[in-house]
Amino acid sequence: MIKNFCFIISFAFISFNAFSQGCSDAGFCSLGALKNVNTGNQPKHIIDFGFNFGYGEQKTLTYNPYLQYGVTLNDKWFVQGKLTSTYAKGFLGDKFDVGDIYGVVTYKPTTDENNAIHLVGGIKIPLTTSNDKNANGLPLPLDYQSSIGTYDVIGGINYLFHKHLEADLALQLPVIQNNKSTFSPTLYPGDNRINYFAPTINFERKPDVLFRLGVYINLPAAITLKPNLLAIYHLGQDTYQNPAGNRDQLIGTKGLTINEGITLTKQFKNNNRLELLTAMPIKGRQVRADGLTRKWVLNVQYSVAF
Repeated sequence: MIKNFCFIISFAFISFNAFSQGCSDAGFCSLGALKNVNTGNQPKHIIDFGFNFGYGEQKTLTYNPYLQYGVTLNDKWFVQGKLTSTYAKGFLGDKFDVGDIYGVVTYKPTTDENNAIHLVGGIKIPLTTSNDKNANGLPLPLDYQSSIGTYDVIGGINYLFHKHLEADLALQLPVIQNNKSTFSPTLYPGDNRINYFAPTINFERKPDVLFRLGVYINLPAAITLKPNLLAIYHLGQDTYQNPAGNRDQLIGTKGLTINEGITLTKQFKNNNRLELLTAMPIKGRQVRADGLTRKWVLNVQYSVAF
């Protein structure tokens, strides 16, 4: 009872005292071994029920429930699928829609548990074209959209040293740009808040490179704490289509984002897990036309193993 009480107190403390820009990527930092390595016994099947809550540009609230299913094929292969969705609410209106489907494969070349390498490959498939509209029929900025509308390939490597020190390196590359946004701030005259959102007509996004360092700290009551430092570099200036039909760069979208974060995991005797992930920004890109700006975010996930 005392151990469970201490866990709940720790959970609540981190939940209400963390402020963040979030992962600041299009999804790859929360997939497979790029998110969290299971240092215990890996169950055959696992279903993850997750919820992400964020506070974005101009007080835009985002609620992101998601569902994941993973299966361990053997001691080297793990396959995972993920379905996302978003409900966004702000001064421009509110909207709910499905987001993306991810398919991810993790391969572990060796069975060495002390110094493990995990190779991650995957794809992201958008379920919308990022042009949802509000109740007045006006297109919403990407901060309100449930997907960026790109088909991506994802590749990465995770190295776990002595079960405690972790390093990740990954790339998320858009290969098909299917964003059909028609949003422009000029559609909303009379409110200066709209100028904080960049025009994103037929938006095209550049790739991201990720690097993360983390440390696993084992605590009593089967609790694991992982503080980590995450850097994501956006490799180019994103572009949109101007009224003349030409493509213009969105200056300031290229650059580096750095977050310091922490993951708290409680492992239960039946192999179910409760996980909390938070982060705090150190440095952000000047402009995020892709709608990924978050002043703070909290992610809670419960995993059922069988």
